[in-house]
Amino acid sequence: MTMKRNSTPADGAAEVFPSQHGMADRIEDGLTFDYIVCGAGSSGSVVAGKLAADSAVTVLLVESGGDDDDVRVHDPDLWPANLGTERTWDYVTEQNQYANGRRIAYSTGRGLGGGGAINAGVWARGHRNDWDSYAEVSGDPAWGYTHVLDHYRDIEDWQGTPDHARRGTGGPMKVRPAQDVHPLFTTFLDGAEQIGISRFDSSNGILMESESGSAVREENIDNGVRQTPYRRYVAHRVGRPNLTVLTHTTVSRVVLSAGRARGVELVCDGKPLRAYAMQEVVLSLGALGTPAVLMRSGIGDENELRAHGIPVVQHLSGVGRNLDDHIRLPCMWEATDTPLPMPTRSQAVCFWEDETRPGSPEFVMYVSPAPSVSPESAAQYPPPERCFTLMPAMRLRRGSRGRVRLASTDPLAKPRIETNFLADPDDLRSARAVVAMAREVGNSRALRPFVKREAAPATSATDEVEAFVRNAVETYWHQSGTCRIGRDDGAVVDAQLKVYGIEGLRVADASVLPHVTVANTMAPSMVIGERAVEILTGELR
Repeated sequence: MTMKRNSTPADGAAEVFPSQHGMADRIEDGLTFDYIVCGAGSSGSVVAGKLAADSAVTVLLVESGGDDDDVRVHDPDLWPANLGTERTWDYVTEQNQYANGRRIAYSTGRGLGGGGAINAGVWARGHRNDWDSYAEVSGDPAWGYTHVLDHYRDIEDWQGTPDHARRGTGGPMKVRPAQDVHPLFTTFLDGAEQIGISRFDSSNGILMESESGSAVREENIDNGVRQTPYRRYVAHRVGRPNLTVLTHTTVSRVVLSAGRARGVELVCDGKPLRAYAMQEVVLSLGALGTPAVLMRSGIGDENELRAHGIPVVQHLSGVGRNLDDHIRLPCMWEATDTPLPMPTRSQAVCFWEDETRPGSPEFVMYVSPAPSVSPESAAQYPPPERCFTLMPAMRLRRGSRGRVRLASTDPLAKPRIETNFLADPDDLRSARAVVAMAREVGNSRALRPFVKREAAPATSATDEVEAFVRNAVETYWHQSGTCRIGRDDGAVVDAQLKVYGIEGLRVADASVLPHVTVANTMAPSMVIGERAVEILTGELR
């Protein structure tokens, strides 16, 4: 199926990824594709790449950021250097009354590969109970752990100890345990064992079917080079006539008519541009970007839309609500003269549970050989010259979920982000327990060769720990849930990822997750992309 022109060319031309030699270097206004995929992150790259594998299908992949030809992308050790650059959306949240009125830095990925191109390279699948709960909420067993394992086996080229029941070989993503593990991380695992957290051979095998455990972390790195979903699913198809990749092009809204998505309106060089879809529009702009596009398109809570003068096309009260995340509570130790690893990636991880979700871990903890703390926490507890940080994280109860709202109808305006961290009193209790666990591991006998003294919070007094928590809390950049899947009035998409009330419009990113997975969200986002393609191609057949 070839691209078709519906109108005259636009004056502005969107930048096409530079490696697309031989293709048109511009997109004309009014072109028609079979599928338009918005967002070249972890989910969108999977969707676009797998759809474009069929040469009879035309695909437009739209990305607001630039290309990925950057040493900060290739070298995962440089991931912090991406923060505050053109490779991120540098959002800042609204003031949070439960975090001492703080506004929290809330970056997300921007550019080919999205967050999967700038993160710390952690490969974390999600727990069995995560996926089984999604199957229950959606009413579709295909979202359950058993079926999702098939997707992971297809995605992975596992480089560790064989586990034929759980791991795949020959897939596009090489996955391996961290290499040359530094003694700081092995003693961290020893400390976790000393307080009763069992050690496993893999952080994604049977551990993700257990209540707690620790392991050397796994990573999507090959010969020292980060593998991004974009590079593994899309880049090798660039240059084929059925795939167009547009960078520096922002999605303004979905073009809707008679209850169906007809295409998208884009902004390139400040000028509007339209592209049309014969089959489907797929939004993969993340938990902040996707609800914003839906709202600008007239899909969302009617009161929110009318406040901005947006005509209501479909009232869906859940759009932008249920913002979930992992909240990070870094605890710091002054280090001895024992050599520390070079920053910046943890090579080990541990998980443990509480009564919130029995049978699966509720908390996750990594180690940073640096003072990875909030500005407010650093002011309260000045980091020593030599230090390391234990970084425990916890999921949010419903009472602490946040919300994404429009600041204006301008597609380039930053949304209003209300995190609501710690609003639920039980989350504050859990936060105290998380800090206590981190302190127990950090002060364990195993870590004594590295510990000169505990620097923060260095107390178990309830009031002082609470004050520490409110100053220390930060995001782990695992935003999820704002267009959640489900069958109730607050759901935004159904089990097939269709936006309720609109034909030809799907959402495929972490925003569909009813709650965040137990750890990092890149690998689960890729599974969401795989499921989207499975659904779309199944319907075509």
